[in-house]
Amino acid sequence: MELAVQQLRKKGYRLTKQRKHILDTMPSRPFSVTEAVAFLALRNVTIDKVTVYRSLDFFVNLGIASKTQFKDNVSKYELLREREHHHHVVCDGCGSIEDVPFDEDSMLRYIQKQTKFEIKSHLLEFFGLCTRCQRA
Repeated sequence: MELAVQQLRKKGYRLTKQRKHILDTMPSRPFSVTEAVAFLALRNVTIDKVTVYRSLDFFVNLGIASKTQFKDNVSKYELLREREHHHHVVCDGCGSIEDVPFDEDSMLRYIQKQTKFEIKSHLLEFFGLCTRCQRA
């Protein structure tokens, strides 16, 4: 979270009480706005859903959070920590989401070479069953 606070201040924005609560509450995995409101409620913090949504989109636009969608088509947010872009494995059984280490540089070079396409961004997520759901 400290990196996000530094980025806010560096870009001339204030760390309001609501923004601080949201940043303090953000888990280390992707989460929805509805989940964020629930996380805040667990800490006895009430911030309306629209404000949470706007704050998270504000963080995305500043480059301190990312926004993605998985199969459920629900926007998920994640605070960018030291590393920037990364990928996930998503369990189709229980919905758990984990970061997956992935060296994408050679893959991107190959795709650019084969298609002559200038790639600006990409999304790559893997879906399957976690070890717990495989045993069930």
